[in-house]
Amino acid sequence: MSNTTSAQSPITPGLRTYKGSCQCGAVRFEVDFDPSEGTTRCNCTICAKTAWWGINVKPGAFRLLSGKEVLGDYSRSEASHARFCKVCAIRPFGHGHIPEMGGDYYSVNVNCLDGADMTGIKVTYLDGLHDTWEQLAVAPYVSPFSAGARA
Repeated sequence: MSNTTSAQSPITPGLRTYKGSCQCGAVRFEVDFDPSEGTTRCNCTICAKTAWWGINVKPGAFRLLSGKEVLGDYSRSEASHARFCKVCAIRPFGHGHIPEMGGDYYSVNVNCLDGADMTGIKVTYLDGLHDTWEQLAVAPYVSPFSAGARA
């Protein structure tokens, strides 16, 4: 019997600190996040084409450790800033101010967390493509790369 977490296993509640980076490591950060709160995926074109999988936190839960000098900023409005590494072009986080999200926020790309096992975490799928932000589905994450998925 394997010790691998089942996709149906509940995520243990509690705030944890995760480290993350862009692909080349020039941009490094930490984020405090309770995985039992879940994550979001959006079907808008930028999220779909950049494989964005988001964790939203208040600014005090995010710390940029290195790479400020290599960060680019892609913004379609003053409310939201998608930050990317100008060395490797990966988009590890964004930030902004959206009243519907509770004001100031940071959003971290789960795919940029270093060594984090998110098996079983709740993913809420949203319809950003049509600007409705309607909840399309909620499902636990199943990694196709985990040992349990290959069994």
